[in-house]
Amino acid sequence: MAIKLILIRHAESDGNVQKRFCGFKDVHLTKKGIGQAERLSYRLKGVPVDEVYCSDLKRAQHTAEIIFKDRGIDIIINPKFREINFGIWEGYTFDEVKSKYGYGDEFNLWFENINEKIKIPKGESLIDLNDRVMTELGKILKRDKKVNKDKTIALVCHGGTIRVILGNALNLELKYIWNIEQNSTALNIINYYDHKAFVALINDTSHLEDWWKSGWLKEKRDE
Repeated sequence: MAIKLILIRHAESDGNVQKRFCGFKDVHLTKKGIGQAERLSYRLKGVPVDEVYCSDLKRAQHTAEIIFKDRGIDIIINPKFREINFGIWEGYTFDEVKSKYGYGDEFNLWFENINEKIKIPKGESLIDLNDRVMTELGKILKRDKKVNKDKTIALVCHGGTIRVILGNALNLELKYIWNIEQNSTALNIINYYDHKAFVALINDTSHLEDWWKSGWLKEKRDE
C-alpha cells in the first residue's frame, strides 16, 4: 500500500513581499498570491486527492480553499502544521531584527553557524518544529496505513514545515533543511511505502511559468 503526500507551500503573502518573519503571525495572501493558487488549482484539477490537511493560518487556509474549493472535500485544519514560531522576531524584517536585537547568539546560530537546538526567545527551535510536525504527520500516516489501500493526501502549509518533512524523507540533518528551496505555491511529492519515503518532486512551480498561462486563462474565461 502506498500513500502519496502532496506538499504545497502557501501562495505569496503580504509577509513574503515585505520580507518579514511571519511564523505564527497571521498575514493575508496578495493579489498575486491568489493568482498563483488559482494556477496551481488548474494544474491539479485532474489529480485525485482523498484528504486535504491545512495549517490554521490564513495564508495557508486561503491557498487550500482556492485549490480544493470545487472538490467536495473537507479541509482538515490542523495547527500542528504551522510555520516555525519566530518568537520576538515575529513581524520584523531581517534588518529590523539586527537593529532591534543586535547580532547576538540567536541570530548567529540561526543564519550562519546553524544550531538546531537554539530557540529564538519566546519562539521555537528547529528541533521543536521537527517534533511538532513529524509527530502529527506520523499519526496521519499510521492511521491511513490501517485503511489498507492506496491514498493521496494533500497538505497545504509553510516553507519551514515542508522543509522539515522533506528533510526527514531525505535523511538530512535539521541544520541543512534551509538548503531546500521552497517558493510560493511550490509543489512537492513524497511517496510512502510502509513508511519508507521516496521523494518524487521538490519545489516545482512550473505552473507559474508563461507556458501555463494560456490554458489557465482559457479556463477562467470559460467559467
